[in-house]
Amino acid sequence: MRPMFLGLLALTLLPACQPDPGWANKVALTIGAMRPDAAEIRERQTTRFHVASEQRLLVETTQVLQDLGFTIEESAPRYGVLAGSKDRDATEAGQVVGQVALTVGLALLGVQYNPVWDTDQVIRATVTTQPTGPGEAQLRISFERIVTNNKGFSRIEELTAPEFSSGFFEKIRTGLTRSV
Repeated sequence: MRPMFLGLLALTLLPACQPDPGWANKVALTIGAMRPDAAEIRERQTTRFHVASEQRLLVETTQVLQDLGFTIEESAPRYGVLAGSKDRDATEAGQVVGQVALTVGLALLGVQYNPVWDTDQVIRATVTTQPTGPGEAQLRISFERIVTNNKGFSRIEELTAPEFSSGFFEKIRTGLTRSV
């Protein structure tokens, strides 16, 4: 009697285990979807400059990127595009110490743990400019970093905090006023 009851229970619960028929569509729509705060981030990463030409803005932007240690990898002034990157050490003592302590603690409990910490990072900057009127151009800067750990795995992080773009814009403004 008991096996028959369990069999009937399994048959009644089986349809509940079936995935939603539209699950694949829902997943496909979320992968690569725009972030909910994308417009806010774009606004923060964009500002207008009063300059004689878009070309002058691109020259100053290139110089600021180089002053910050970036190597210019792509430059298409005709289209108002610049891209650069810089390599930096990503090792943080606290992260390494924490991983080593965790490894030792787990080893004392008889558990093997393979510690992971960040080692290297590449910071990328992408700039676009666009003329918005006579003597005015709009500039957008976006930053991201690609962090590699001691196991060789990488992850990409967008750097969207307001201080990244606002500090960059301030350096450009300073450079533009000095060169006038």
